[in-house]
Amino acid sequence: MNWSRAKTILIAALIITNAFLLVTYGDFNFNSDEFRDHKALSEFLAQKNIFVDAEIIPKENRDMPVLFVQNLEIDHDKINSALQSIAFEPPPPGEREDADYIAAADLCIYLLGLHEDAAVFKDIAENAVISRVERNDAGLGIVMPSATTPLGEDEAGIVQTKVIYKNVIDGMAIERSHITLFFEEGVPVYIGCEWLEALHFHNRRQPTISAAQALLLFLAQIEETKTIYINSIEMIYWLDETIIAIETAGSVDTAFPAWKITYNEVSRAGVVYIHAYQQ
Repeated sequence: MNWSRAKTILIAALIITNAFLLVTYGDFNFNSDEFRDHKALSEFLAQKNIFVDAEIIPKENRDMPVLFVQNLEIDHDKINSALQSIAFEPPPPGEREDADYIAAADLCIYLLGLHEDAAVFKDIAENAVISRVERNDAGLGIVMPSATTPLGEDEAGIVQTKVIYKNVIDGMAIERSHITLFFEEGVPVYIGCEWLEALHFHNRRQPTISAAQALLLFLAQIEETKTIYINSIEMIYWLDETIIAIETAGSVDTAFPAWKITYNEVSRAGVVYIHAYQQ
């Protein structure tokens, strides 16, 4: 059987399952004005121990095509070895601004030749997102985002800054496609990179479900006893790795529109992806 066709059938089966869950568990009438009222939806979800600010629920969705992507080969050992040879003179701790980190990260990408690996890299600085994170003693593992923690003042351990370059096409991020630079004391110490190069869109666009419908699907998937705090919900392009493995470098695959929901449950952070095509 043709593998691409098989994957498409599996994706379709999951979407049909999502549609069943919506009908089975959704207490809202999807065509009603009540359903379109995000404040009412937020109140309804709160009754189910899911708390979300109505203001962060996207109000629009659109017809979208699938996106064909190619997995690029990145030699992490070579990149990080070369990184150690770059000399940096960071600003003093009290004078470091986000712009300093982004400028240093841009320089690293240029000097290491990462901007030449894919045409989309030429616009990479426009998609930079900066955040500060705590680092545990085991190494570069991320513990928890801590955007408000001043550099050099964290008593629990070393405070690290990371600059993330997202791969964005048509206004949406491609999931698991990014370059991340980690800094300590203003100096870049490590680069992590995964990159799915966008090749082209399919010529057919299909309707997608709304963010509100995605939240109801999320409700149907979790245990009722859990208390969930939703941090964000956004439309992305996504390879469903429960069906499609991100294979060897150079492999071409299909990314589908999906709603990405990030949340906190007690002290644990989580993420859920909801296929966005309507059925």
